[in-house]
Amino acid sequence: MKRAATRPRARFFARLIPPVVLFLAIEFYDELLFGAESAALPALRAELSLSYTQVGLLLALPVIASAVLEPALMLLGDTALRRRLVLAGGLTLAACMAVVASAQAFPPLLVAFALAYPASGAFVSLSQATLVDLNPGRESQAMARWTLVGSLGTVMGPFALAGLLALALGWRWAFAGLALLGLALTAALLPTPFPEGVARQARVDRRGLLGGLWRLARDPRVLRWLLLLQASDLLLDVFLGYLPLYHADVLGLTAAQAGLVLGGFTAVGLLGDILTVRLLERVPPRRLVRQTAAWVAGIYVLWLLIPWMGLKLLLLAAIGLGRLGWYAVLKGELYVAAQGRSGSVMALVALAGLLGGGLAGLVGWAAGRLGLQGALWLLLAGPLALALFVPRPSERVQ
Repeated sequence: MKRAATRPRARFFARLIPPVVLFLAIEFYDELLFGAESAALPALRAELSLSYTQVGLLLALPVIASAVLEPALMLLGDTALRRRLVLAGGLTLAACMAVVASAQAFPPLLVAFALAYPASGAFVSLSQATLVDLNPGRESQAMARWTLVGSLGTVMGPFALAGLLALALGWRWAFAGLALLGLALTAALLPTPFPEGVARQARVDRRGLLGGLWRLARDPRVLRWLLLLQASDLLLDVFLGYLPLYHADVLGLTAAQAGLVLGGFTAVGLLGDILTVRLLERVPPRRLVRQTAAWVAGIYVLWLLIPWMGLKLLLLAAIGLGRLGWYAVLKGELYVAAQGRSGSVMALVALAGLLGGGLAGLVGWAAGRLGLQGALWLLLAGPLALALFVPRPSERVQ
């Protein structure tokens, strides 16, 4: 009787806020958080007197924590525990933002950053999987909407943070607002129906999941695309994380100005996402990645060498626009190599985050010894790896 009584309320809430809209809102929130977090780093570092090594830890440890915890979470997401994992992830992420908003020292800040990544994995990545389950036969269209909404959040995050700093409200208010928004989205999920297939059964037994994951991890085709995906991240998320600090500490901009530059950079990236959809209908995906990676590598070298602010901003816009299809193509090739085992792919990507986290930390370590200008040369390895090791369209990947 109790279960039957809850169904009309669930159907009413689904009509009031369709589950598809709610899951897309979760992705928008996650990217809004990421954009605001990156833009807040200069102000946060100044107020808490953080060293570059500590900043490197803030960027690296969350990725490592995610790599340790997320594989199990992603695999369990293919069982009846998915709903509970999503709700727990939302509550944990909101709590982490509250801790950041009130942090007065480095240790609690580091703990909050480290826990936020795996919490986001449970809250956001499993919401993505559920969105796809709600759109059988239209998975590609669902992912296209997901990517677009996420890009909008990434663009809005830095501008929102810059606005708060310009109004002298400070970065703490931004994280307090993100905590409340995360709590509201989690509360909205409570009456939201999940696909019945997820709620009723575990799709694969645990030993089957682990065995499949191990077989994928030893497949050279899968490893190739997995490593290239991590290489691309050097000039994607890692670069995005250090960009505001570069403009504040090396070029002398204020925290608000650095946030505006980051917002403009992400806006150009949104335009690149739109162009990618059209170009992939006309250009072989691998050729697009190889050619744009070579182009961006050259522009990135010029951006590091040229001292004039106006020209640096133009080159930065070219970098943001030029990374056409990197994530989409490499992740798609990884799914193809894994022959549709998407849950295991998500787990492997999380494990590979250990490498990504180590690279982000290496940049922070190098910045403490060479300066941030010198450390950013390490990121050039990303586009060079794509230009050299992404197979040509005619090549067969072994």
